[in-house]
Amino acid sequence: MSRWLWIVLAVAALARLHLQMAAHPPYSGLDELHHVARLAFTLQEGRSPTMREPSLPPYLRASMKGEGGLPHSFEALGARWPQAVAERSDLLADRPLTAADRRPYEGANYEAQQASLYYLVAAPLARLLPVRTPLAELRLWRGFSLFCALVTVLATASIGWRVAGHAGLLAAALLVSLPTWLTLVVRASNDAFACALIASAVAVTLHAPSSRRGHLAEGLLWAGAFAAKLYSWPVAVVLPFLWRMQRAPLRRIVTVVVLGTLAVVITLIDLAMRTNNPLGLFAFDRPPAPAAPAAIDYAQMLRVLVASFAWTSATHWNALRPLAIALYLGPLVLIVAWVLARNWREHRPLLALSGIAVVTFALAQAVNAAGYIRIARATGVSVPAGGKEGWYWYALAPLLIGVVLAIVLRRLPLAAVAAVVLWIVAWDVFIHEGALFQDFAGYTSSTAHDLFFRWGGRTLPFARDLDLERVSVGPGVQCMLLDRIVHLAALGIVTAGCGRNR
Repeated sequence: MSRWLWIVLAVAALARLHLQMAAHPPYSGLDELHHVARLAFTLQEGRSPTMREPSLPPYLRASMKGEGGLPHSFEALGARWPQAVAERSDLLADRPLTAADRRPYEGANYEAQQASLYYLVAAPLARLLPVRTPLAELRLWRGFSLFCALVTVLATASIGWRVAGHAGLLAAALLVSLPTWLTLVVRASNDAFACALIASAVAVTLHAPSSRRGHLAEGLLWAGAFAAKLYSWPVAVVLPFLWRMQRAPLRRIVTVVVLGTLAVVITLIDLAMRTNNPLGLFAFDRPPAPAAPAAIDYAQMLRVLVASFAWTSATHWNALRPLAIALYLGPLVLIVAWVLARNWREHRPLLALSGIAVVTFALAQAVNAAGYIRIARATGVSVPAGGKEGWYWYALAPLLIGVVLAIVLRRLPLAAVAAVVLWIVAWDVFIHEGALFQDFAGYTSSTAHDLFFRWGGRTLPFARDLDLERVSVGPGVQCMLLDRIVHLAALGIVTAGCGRNR
């Protein structure tokens, strides 16, 4: 029975992830176009760009401007997207890339600040394409992100299984219904890659490998996570605590520490050579000459942090309004707090470990925010450019979902488990079919508001044909309804299976 539940879990996750990928228009936000530009540069030049050199290929510049018979960037159009959908029929224009499309590069790419590993791994995949076109390479790189997201789900399920048995599988199945996590991973960027390595590293460490090969795998996964993205570094705080709980042999600890340290050192050297500081982040650049001082709007920073934690849709910043955030997250927070308060003693080591990881991650984000605040003060800007990214917190999903939510689902009565599942899935449908996919289809507008979303004017019922085929990259736009049906059916089977094996 357990083996079949793992298979059904994978089917549910794959269907939901494909549904999300199929709906997205070209370059759909959170800097996707600039991640693609860095992938293209790495593919064409065989190396990572510096912060100062031109590295944006001409065809992506043209997409940003809506020129040249190329896909139109949803990210660049932003609030003008509904008008473009109404007026233009060439939003998905595509053609083979020529030499003039690829070079000469036309401007610096701020995503050069990122660590190099993801781009060195993902960029060469485009050589598998028989003909390289903008949409073909975008589908390929998004497909790689989907694969990494699926690995994250399965690794989170492995963590949950170790902690709470069948309830851990259900917790992992719910990961694909969290709107911000979906936005984070189903696009061409280094986030899904980093999340997969973090989840896999935590899973292997939690299972306490005893062989030399296991020690090497643990070390390589942590090293990969450190080299993939800097927000993985605070998660490593769990290592000494888990090693102590497991009475890990010295050989295992040394292997992981040596490989992890090498990855960090190589990453720091690479960033120091290509960017303005060893961390690569703008927050730690030398500030410019002071401008007219401006008071920092901390309240706005907090609002953006909370809103982008609940749901960050893309660059156009449709978001849940305060009432919707309270309705969505409030009951879940109360249920989790109630269950943990009643069962703290029994699960204290793992819950304390999760809490330590959260505090450490918060401190790292506070340092990041302080850097951006320093830059903002020097330039006379009231709202810093960074330091308020709520979506970064989903790097902790393997712990918060695989440990905390798994324990909560195991301790709740069966009826309450079903209610939690229904609540999370209902909001998944409401936010995506009821808002995001209608944004993509051009039905909503930033000029209209309602009680739940910043972009209003949506159509009802949600089951209406959204006509996404003319705006979404896909593939498989025609299968979106089937994807949702398969996802819900498979999730129902996982829920029932976990209920029978409590």
